[in-house]
Amino acid sequence: MWRLGRSWDLEHVLAETWFASRPFSHLVIDDFAPNEVLADLLAVVDEEPVDRRESDLFAFDATAPEPTTSELRALRDQFAATLAPALTRITGKLVTRVDMRAYAYRPGHYLLPHSDHQDGLHRVLAYAYYLPSPEPPVGGELELFRCRLENGAIAATDCAQLIEPRANRLVVFDVSDVSLHQVREVTAGLRISLAGWFHA
Repeated sequence: MWRLGRSWDLEHVLAETWFASRPFSHLVIDDFAPNEVLADLLAVVDEEPVDRRESDLFAFDATAPEPTTSELRALRDQFAATLAPALTRITGKLVTRVDMRAYAYRPGHYLLPHSDHQDGLHRVLAYAYYLPSPEPPVGGELELFRCRLENGAIAATDCAQLIEPRANRLVVFDVSDVSLHQVREVTAGLRISLAGWFHA
């Protein structure tokens, strides 16, 4: 189902965008998948069991960390095979495998500011791919923060960019101690995404 669109033909432009973007390296690719496969992608996600996940940091519905259906496993593996070589060339970071979960953010759901970096997990790049929703979300933007460091620790932050969860949009961003981000609260509608990390 995945194939790289015309925007990927100019990898040098994407690389320039990657290294120039602020507050940390990221890419936003619209119209990522061919429109004719979007219904099939939703059908694969619909077959995967979903549970409510909630803590002090987040509230959302999500599939298990490891897909339970062969269809979602195949989708994940094809996603990695299609994107990993291009992202390695664009970002200069060697990435191989990827994990993938489906997420549903309903009214009241959110993910508070955090960094995806954890020692030993070898996460290199994070991604979110937004699927069409029967009720497009209000809110649910991916918010990227600018961090001010003092003595190697984050001393202050401010909002640097808001990325709307537009259907068929892929967002890829660097994973580091200062790649602070959050998902703003959804106030209406439904935000559906496939998300995870590319690993070294």
